[in-house]
Amino acid sequence: MAAAHPHVFIEDRVVFMFIGSKIVALRESWTFDDVFSDTLLQQFDTNQDGAFSPAESKGVGAGTLPNLKRFRYFNYIWVDGKDLGSIDPSAFQAAVTKGKQVTFVFTETLPKPVDPKTQKLKVEINDREFYVEVDLAKQQPILFNGNKGVTCTPKVRDDTQNAYFGGFVYPQEITLSCH
Repeated sequence: MAAAHPHVFIEDRVVFMFIGSKIVALRESWTFDDVFSDTLLQQFDTNQDGAFSPAESKGVGAGTLPNLKRFRYFNYIWVDGKDLGSIDPSAFQAAVTKGKQVTFVFTETLPKPVDPKTQKLKVEINDREFYVEVDLAKQQPILFNGNKGVTCTPKVRDDTQNAYFGGFVYPQEITLSCH
């Protein structure tokens, strides 16, 4: 097979957002590769200053989120084995780093709070079409916010049961052990 995939690369960080002892949302940070970052800058940095103003950031969201919705925003979230389906993001922001890489930050509010001590939460971030490769960041890929009184240890493994792209690509599965 001589298919040239993927075309876009994302370094992903996931923050599990707590209120009290329950997870209420995930906040993700996607940093794009240099080539795709340059494409986004050319398309949405209308004043060509190398940054996104609040209006330009809003334009990035309007220009990219409708397409990402078709792919569930690359997010697969299960609670106790039940797929939560597509969750529309909120608080979307696009920014440009000093290295001229574009980063998207957004929040996915869960339909109901999840008690990670008693419920099994599983998260995968990937593009099953494999046009985009999403990998967890090498440093601080999984963080926690507001988890006072709850200690969680993340576990990342290849999910061989949900392999895609002809069974050649294994998504990174994130689960938590909390007490």
